[in-house]
Amino acid sequence: MKRIIFTGKSDKRDLLLFICKALGEAGKRALLVDLTDGGKYRYILGGGDSVLSVTEFCGFDICDGMLGEPAGSEYDFCLYDMETMHFGTRELWSMANEALWVTSFDRYEVERTVEWFKQLFVRWPELQMLELWPVFIRTVDSSLKPEYILSGMEGLPVRWSRDVLEIPWCESNLAVQLENEYRHILRMARLSRSYKKALRTLLEELAGWTGKDARKTLRQAERRRA
Repeated sequence: MKRIIFTGKSDKRDLLLFICKALGEAGKRALLVDLTDGGKYRYILGGGDSVLSVTEFCGFDICDGMLGEPAGSEYDFCLYDMETMHFGTRELWSMANEALWVTSFDRYEVERTVEWFKQLFVRWPELQMLELWPVFIRTVDSSLKPEYILSGMEGLPVRWSRDVLEIPWCESNLAVQLENEYRHILRMARLSRSYKKALRTLLEELAGWTGKDARKTLRQAERRRA
């Protein structure tokens, strides 16, 4: 199983959901583990239960991370939306194949994430020099650049594993996200070109796919009305 941790205080649910849908479309068994503040994914599924048990959604499974991974289940990929101050477990970090920092340019989200990492390294000092892939979501055309935002992390013992990946903000992407949430579906056809390009890059790097395979799978996922 390949384990991938997505850190950051920004709302990254749509990104992880689309990645999991693409993995499922390719015949891979994917589990999305909800370690967000307040358990955000249960609302996407239409339930108000305080704890989300393992639930199938659009070709993959979602579960509450506070319950732990389901015993006896075999998955090809396990994606963790890591937001809480519980930090998962030390074993999870040692077994993780990849870790990403997903954030917008929002100053509150960036500084809250810096505080989060400081607490992580206090709890587990051996994780210092952690390698992270910086992914910026909902970016806009402004004087702010990724390099400036990254400079706020300079005092932390982390290393960047790859070049920055940016996903520009687009009104149509927000519309897709909102419609999906209220209809409890996961459609992708109206996503912007830049968003789909970023998804291809993520799938190529995280799943080890070729560009051709990533494009083919995303086209199939777009056509599926679920």
